[in-house]
Amino acid sequence: MSPPVSGKHRRPRAPRSGAPTRTSPNLHPPPPPAAHLPELVRAAGRWRAALFGPFGLEPDTDAYRLVNDAGDGLPGLSVDAYAGHLVVQVARPEALALLPGLEEALQEQLRPHSMVRKLRYTRDGRGHLDEAPVAGAAPPELLQVREHGLRFEVALLDGLHTGLFTDMRDERARLRTLARDRRVLNTFAYTGSFSVAAAAGGAAQVTSVDLVPGALERAQRNFAANGFDPSAHRLARMEVLEYLRMAHRRGWRFDMIVLDPPTFASFDSGRWSAKREYPELLSLALRVLDPGGLLWVAVNTEGIPAAQMERNIAGAAEAEGRAARMLALGGLPPDYPTPVGRPDLRYLKVWVIQL
Repeated sequence: MSPPVSGKHRRPRAPRSGAPTRTSPNLHPPPPPAAHLPELVRAAGRWRAALFGPFGLEPDTDAYRLVNDAGDGLPGLSVDAYAGHLVVQVARPEALALLPGLEEALQEQLRPHSMVRKLRYTRDGRGHLDEAPVAGAAPPELLQVREHGLRFEVALLDGLHTGLFTDMRDERARLRTLARDRRVLNTFAYTGSFSVAAAAGGAAQVTSVDLVPGALERAQRNFAANGFDPSAHRLARMEVLEYLRMAHRRGWRFDMIVLDPPTFASFDSGRWSAKREYPELLSLALRVLDPGGLLWVAVNTEGIPAAQMERNIAGAAEAEGRAARMLALGGLPPDYPTPVGRPDLRYLKVWVIQL
């Protein structure tokens, strides 16, 4: 059975964890000398040009990580490229001293349309985000970018997250190759990038579940930007666990389910913790996944080790009487390099399971 459009806004989606959570000082290498910044930017730019083409001229994918923290020799700093615009993020206060030199090198070497700075480190025991344009004209309120030829809407000055998680690029491409003729459920759908990838792969129908009305509205626009009729697919504005329980009661079934939850979330009646809630999430998902269906399982934090997550998956499958086999393992794409010997920095882990 195909589920109808349904749901009520219950709680906002919390920011996903995009950085390690450990705080031991031994895990934080010292910042490089300021004189090394131009060459570090050149080296990072050469590697991304090899992957995507020259900055500003990328023919197929123009949203990617240009500088990735310690993996590019700049601990505490990252730079994301979006269709010729740059977003510079500072994750630790000790990296602030490098900002002027980094931004100058980026401006001289790449000549971006605009550059936005986001300070997102913890102060006084609480997380803060300060953001502002620092070079060029302010970016458009909504900007369209490309990923493997698909088009997605991003907002560079709208909080920590822009609307597209580029660390999931390879997983969206993988899903696109496997979605043909499947009924796909995208939970924690955010702005629908996995949903659009499934539609592009020929999915029979895609259902996107999230709580934030603005996110689902952007998902509709992303469908339309890629030539898909948004009304041909389903949007459900609900809490995901509640949606899965309802789907099970009503006998709805899917051939592919994407589980990509936030690490933490706060809402009116409680809190979400992926570490605590993932076992139940897996069990509920398996109850609405048809035999032979595919389950995409993602974790965005080092706080849930891979071995623990695999035990969760195996336990849920056994409890539901399902045989499970691993089809693929995924993680950070090549524009997110990390130092060898620092597995804690490779926060993204993805499993593709057939049941």
